Amino acid sequence: MEITPLQSSLDTAVTVLAVVVCYRFTVSPAVRALAQRSRALRAVIYAAVPAVLLAFRPLPEPGPLRWVVVFVVTLLTWQGITSDYDVTQPLGPQRHDKLLLLLLAAASCLWTPALLPWLAVYCGKLRGWRHHAMMPLRLLKAYLAWFLVALLIGPRMSASGLLLVLGCVSLSHYVKPTWSKARLGPRPWSWAWHNRTHYLVASAYSWGWARFLRADTVSRVLRGVRIVDRPANFLTVAIELVGLVAFLDRRLLIAALIATALFNLAVALASGILFWENICANIALAIAIVLLPNQGYETAFGWTAVLIASVVILLSVADLLWQPWHLGWWDSPFTARIHWQVETVSGAEFGLYNNYMCPYEREFGRVLGYFLTTEPIVHGHLGIVWDQQLRDRLAQSNGDPDELRTLKETYGRAQTDQAQAHEHIAFLTTMFTRLNAGTPKGPLPPSLRHLKAPGGQLYYWGDLPPYRGEEPVRRITIRYQERCYRPGTGDFVLLTDHTVEEIELLTPSTDRRSTPCARSSSTAEPTSESS
Repeated sequence: MEITPLQSSLDTAVTVLAVVVCYRFTVSPAVRALAQRSRALRAVIYAAVPAVLLAFRPLPEPGPLRWVVVFVVTLLTWQGITSDYDVTQPLGPQRHDKLLLLLLAAASCLWTPALLPWLAVYCGKLRGWRHHAMMPLRLLKAYLAWFLVALLIGPRMSASGLLLVLGCVSLSHYVKPTWSKARLGPRPWSWAWHNRTHYLVASAYSWGWARFLRADTVSRVLRGVRIVDRPANFLTVAIELVGLVAFLDRRLLIAALIATALFNLAVALASGILFWENICANIALAIAIVLLPNQGYETAFGWTAVLIASVVILLSVADLLWQPWHLGWWDSPFTARIHWQVETVSGAEFGLYNNYMCPYEREFGRVLGYFLTTEPIVHGHLGIVWDQQLRDRLAQSNGDPDELRTLKETYGRAQTDQAQAHEHIAFLTTMFTRLNAGTPKGPLPPSLRHLKAPGGQLYYWGDLPPYRGEEPVRRITIRYQERCYRPGTGDFVLLTDHTVEEIELLTPSTDRRSTPCARSSSTAEPTSESS
């Protein structure tokens, strides 16, 4: 019997509905529970359940989209197995976890249910459930949900439905930020009209991105780019919103995915925030769509597909399916940050930047350490704020200490926490004592460190040259600094710089024993896997 276009569209809609329901109420809760308990054996047992069906049901055929899954698994496995050890914890179990991840990655490429234990190990034991990897991980979870549903229901689970779900997972992570931006001001377009996006570049430079450039060079760049703030803002909104209509045409969907990848590259150049996982996943998905045959995917495009995709994306924006982050804020020119530096046994001083602090490079690149100071904090990462009046007053202060003090007292909040401070000091003490004693930093030897997966927070520069483990460390100094970019003159000004903590270490020649540390890092939040 010939299938009518209406029946094909209905099959696609049923596929999308079944997959998102399976994702939301089966796959996601299973991954979350297994990741939190870090029980890979139980995950393997759960994954074996669908194997019973394999003997009785035909395997679903995803076509070229399967290679997107293989690529993403390979990409994230690379990140997981090359990330550094938490040297405050026993290294043996960490080596076993990395090896297990590699074996499960190979298995999942041949046997899709193995994705469940792979997800459990990556998200749980290896702390992979972090912002920059969330979208690619959700692609894998959506594919696993489609596979399970297709095993149960059979050939009516169309490949068009799989394409729609994967596209919605990716593009919803861009529609959600526009919704967040629309809520910032009194009108939906307030952010696009009033945000001074070039402040983001200035704050990233103050924070530690591209500090190999001279300050006057960056000032000249800022004077040039500030005139395109509004066009860049409106272009950003257009790229983020195109996901709502991207399924109108195959070429439009490919263009939307490529545009999001280019957008993430622009964000990396401007701010030092590198979503390399998203970039690679979206390019891979775009290539797969180019390779899709014309037959069998007709219902993935057109107004019916746009309607289905819009419903799924808007449900995710409302946090009813998966939960993309709210990436909407006002950029300001003022930053207050905790910095770490070390003094080696020879007396040389180096900056301790977040890339050396892997596997906690994200935490050390963001706002970690505010619990060490009594200073009120008025902003988030890179000087971002959520109050337009505060942003305006920070810019108008032009770095005036009295005005900034008033703003800190009015809008700020001290985050001092002695318990966190003690835990953090214990972590650093244990980490560098063990590194001084010769504990390996990561699974790769020094000659192969260039093969390590890149980080996502590129704040690798500062006032001092970077520490790379050249010599043992005898002292760690933690400093609080405030910096401001003066929009009127284009100057970068260091307003405050004082020591909040000094940690003296015993050198290896006097003591090679390790100091105790109750837990891993005070920087690392417990792994959570939420939809």
